[in-house]
Amino acid sequence: MRVVAPARAVAEVDGLSGRRYRAQDGIYEMSDRDGRALVALGGSVPSLAGATSRRAGYRCAACGFGSFFTTCSRCGGTCIKE
Repeated sequence: MRVVAPARAVAEVDGLSGRRYRAQDGIYEMSDRDGRALVALGGSVPSLAGATSRRAGYRCAACGFGSFFTTCSRCGGTCIKE
């Protein structure tokens, strides 16, 4: 099970099994039991979706903020397709 570290400064954690895990780029490769315990304590499961293409979103004409909606959530302006 892959688990994202609860904080950027956490480089190693000890699992319930007694095994010590070291993060690679902020992600731990753990047993299921240890992974569920770390998620319960503040870790999270990484997204499987990957990066989103810029073509999928809109750009606010007023402030330049990126959005997935036609109304900007930052300033309320109108967003246009990128």
